[in-house]
Amino acid sequence: MADDVAAACSPTAMPIAEARPMRLLPLLPLVAALALSPAGPHSGSARAQDGAEAQVLTAPGLALPGSFTGTIPMASGPGAEWHLDLWPDQVFHLRQDYPDQSAADIGRWHADPARRAIVLRGGREAPVFLEVRGNGDLRLMTPGGESIESDLPYTLAAGPLDPAAVSLPMTGMFRYMADAATFSVCLTGRSYPVAMEGAYIEAERAYLAIEDRDPGEAVLAVLEGTLAMRPAMEGPDRTHLVIDRFSRFAPGDTCDRARADAALTDTYWRLLEIGGDEIAPMEGSREPYLILHSPDGDTTSAFNATVGCNMMRGGYERGAGDALSFGQAAMTMMACPPPLDTSERALTEALGQVARLQITATTLELFDETGTRVLMAEAVYLP
Repeated sequence: MADDVAAACSPTAMPIAEARPMRLLPLLPLVAALALSPAGPHSGSARAQDGAEAQVLTAPGLALPGSFTGTIPMASGPGAEWHLDLWPDQVFHLRQDYPDQSAADIGRWHADPARRAIVLRGGREAPVFLEVRGNGDLRLMTPGGESIESDLPYTLAAGPLDPAAVSLPMTGMFRYMADAATFSVCLTGRSYPVAMEGAYIEAERAYLAIEDRDPGEAVLAVLEGTLAMRPAMEGPDRTHLVIDRFSRFAPGDTCDRARADAALTDTYWRLLEIGGDEIAPMEGSREPYLILHSPDGDTTSAFNATVGCNMMRGGYERGAGDALSFGQAAMTMMACPPPLDTSERALTEALGQVARLQITATTLELFDETGTRVLMAEAVYLP
């Protein structure tokens, strides 16, 4: 049973701040029917987001906004420290501290009256089911939404909202105007001021360099960031986005297209960058792309790639978690004009260095063993 729970919430390494669990007095029993009306994606004031508003006892039997904390058992070794923040506009932030790494997820939750539970749906493939207890606590359920029959403590204790800092890959609409930037997260619709630290200046420069952009226009951004409390320009501290690593802007794209992560395999990945250098189609040549084909029976997983000249074909191997490596590739032998000849050699070298991958919405990034990005691509021609 613990293996099932661990499978539903596999961690992604990410350093984050320490949680401070709190306890709330027992609450009323669960109301059988859901009475919450659906909340819009942009609902919830800044005060509510940061815990400045009083708690309200919601129909599912939870005092919100609130934080729910506890140690969830693991299949082996010490448990994982969970910190779950819930808001009445149905937004959640989840942070999980494991013995050797940490993970985070954000998204939206909804009530499941039939199970007497709430369901978290964020950036991960599998939802998380949590049973609402009579005293307002939450208890983890199986990945299929069944109760865990165990004496082990799968419970998250309810407490006043104490927002945890969460660090994770994000997509959202970035807007810069009057020397200040905001970022609206695609998964939640929440908008945050962008802190002028970390990789902020890189994002600002890239935004200002976008051609044919209207002043203050919102542009889809792909980045790694941390949502954490920072001093506000006026009033009390509030949650800001700290950009830890900026990936790219995708002018013309919207959150509707970027909410779900594209599949690694059987997706047409248009190459955008190789070894830190941008790459674009040349007139009269095929656009640069990479396709990783799904394994066919017992055959080796295969990939195809080109920068617009010769076609490459070889094998790749998926390891545990985000591990990925490419084998030696065969290639057609046409003479390539510059700069395709240089780009082709760079692609061959980059694929040989790949150690791990990261997919954020429709952006694929491949990294070497040192964490340096060696290739970036975007999913195109999706259904």
